[in-house]
Amino acid sequence: MNDRGTQGLVKANMPALYIQDAWTIGSRLTLNLRIRSEKETIPSFRTEIKENAFVFGWGDKFAPRLGASYDVLGNGRLKAFASWGRYFDWVKYELARGSFGGDVWNIYYHSLDTLDVYNLNLSNMPGRNLWPASTGPCNVSPCATSDYRDRRVPNFNTVDPDIKPMSQDATNVGIEYQINPTTMFGATYVHNNLRRTIEDIGSLDANGNEIYFEANPGEGVAVRMPSTGLTPCCIATPKPIRKYDALELTLSRRFSKNWFGNANLTISRLYGNYAGLQNSDEITTPTVSGGYVIAQQQAGNIFRPGSSAGRAWDLDELEFDAHGHLDVVGRLATDRPVVAKFYGGYQFKFGTQVGLFEYVGSGTPISTYVNTTNQIPVFVEGRGDLGRTPTLSRTDLLVSHDVDVGRKQRVRFELNVINLFNQKTATHLFNCLNKGCGPARGDSAADLSGQNLMNGYDYRALISASPSGANAFDPRYKMADLWQAPIQGQFSIKWIF
Repeated sequence: MNDRGTQGLVKANMPALYIQDAWTIGSRLTLNLRIRSEKETIPSFRTEIKENAFVFGWGDKFAPRLGASYDVLGNGRLKAFASWGRYFDWVKYELARGSFGGDVWNIYYHSLDTLDVYNLNLSNMPGRNLWPASTGPCNVSPCATSDYRDRRVPNFNTVDPDIKPMSQDATNVGIEYQINPTTMFGATYVHNNLRRTIEDIGSLDANGNEIYFEANPGEGVAVRMPSTGLTPCCIATPKPIRKYDALELTLSRRFSKNWFGNANLTISRLYGNYAGLQNSDEITTPTVSGGYVIAQQQAGNIFRPGSSAGRAWDLDELEFDAHGHLDVVGRLATDRPVVAKFYGGYQFKFGTQVGLFEYVGSGTPISTYVNTTNQIPVFVEGRGDLGRTPTLSRTDLLVSHDVDVGRKQRVRFELNVINLFNQKTATHLFNCLNKGCGPARGDSAADLSGQNLMNGYDYRALISASPSGANAFDPRYKMADLWQAPIQGQFSIKWIF
C-alpha cells in the first residue's frame, strides 16, 4: 500500500540581467549581440536543516547569444540569417521536494489475510508485515529502520558540490526570399543540442530503499553510478543526449485581394536517451487509472511534468536494454520526422470570412516497457521497437460573419470547429508488456535482482516467474489507448465597438 504526499512551503527570488546591442555594418550586415545571466537560489523544504538546496551564481549561468542577418542582393528581397545562443533552465521545485523533505512516499508490504479488501487503507492494514524494521546495527545513511519501504528518504548532503545548471545550445541558419510584394519563401536549418541536465540519480541501500543524489549525469560525482543485482559495480553513467535537427520550409502570402495563406513543411529528427523535462517516456493514459498531478490544474497530465526528477538514471536497470546494451538511445517519443501545416483564409465581399487549418504529421515511436520489482519501466528492446503510431492529421474550420449595426459598431457571429472530419487517429499504444503501468503490481513485475544487466536477460521468462505467472502479461499490450480528440465546435456572438 502506498502512502504518498507533499508537504512544506517555500519561495525564491531570482534576479536576472539582460544586455543587448545591435550593430549595422555597411548597408547590408546587421549584428545582434546579447548576454544574459541570472542568480538562482532554490530553497530546501526543511530550511531549519538546510536553507538552500541549489545555488547558482551569476557566472554559472552566463549565456551569450549571437545573431546576424545579411541583405544578399542589396534590395531587401533576399535575406540570409544565422543565430546561436546558450539557454539555461531553472531547477524545478519537484527535484527539491523529492530529496529535501517535501515529498513522502512510503510503501507498506503486508500479507493479504482478509477478504475484506475494500476496507483496506493506511489506517487498516491487517496481515503480517513483509517489510520488518531493521533490528541490527544500521550501516547506511540515512538509516532506514521503519516498517515500510521509504522511496523518498530525505538527505540534505546529496548535491554534487560541482553541479552545473541545465543548459542547451540552439543554432539557426536560414534564408528568406521575397518572391513578390505579397509572397515570401523561407528555409531554415535548426540544431538544438542539450549540453547537460540535472537529475536525481538513484541507488538502493541495504534495506532496499531508494537513495538519491543530485548531479549532472556523466559528470562530477556521477561519472559512474551504483549497480544493483549481480551487475558489477560501478557502471559508466550515460551522459544525457537530446539532439534536434530540422529543415523548415515555409511559403507565406500576406493578406491581399481578400485572402492569405501559409504553408510549412518540417523534416526533422529528435534523437537521444533523454526525453527532457516534459517526460514523454513516462506516459500514463486514462486506461491505467492513473495520471500526474499538476498544480492549479483540475485534471492530471498523462505525461510526467517538468521536474528533473524523472525515472531516468534512478537505477541501473533503466540504463540497459534486455540484450546487455548500455545507454538506450534512439528516436525519442515525440519524434515526428515529417510535419506539414497549412492555414489560410478568405474574406467575402458580403462580410463572411472563412479560415482553414490543416495538420499532417508522422506517427511517434512506441517502445516496449517491462515493469520491474523496483517499479522501473525498462526499454527491453531499445527505443521504437513497436514502430510508430498512425499518421496524425486534423482539419479545423473557422467561419465568421460581421453585421454592421451603425455608429462604428458590429456584431460578429463566429463558428469554430476543431477536427472537422472527426478523425479518431490513435496517438498512443499501450506499451507495457506486463501489468504494473499506473498502479504498481509487484506480483506481475520482473525481478532483475539476480541478473547481471551487462549479460542481458530473458524478460519474458522473468515475467512468467513472477507470482502471477502467465497472468502477469497485460492483454492490452500494443492496443491503442489514446486517441485524437473528437470533433468539437464553438459558436459565439461578439459585439465589436
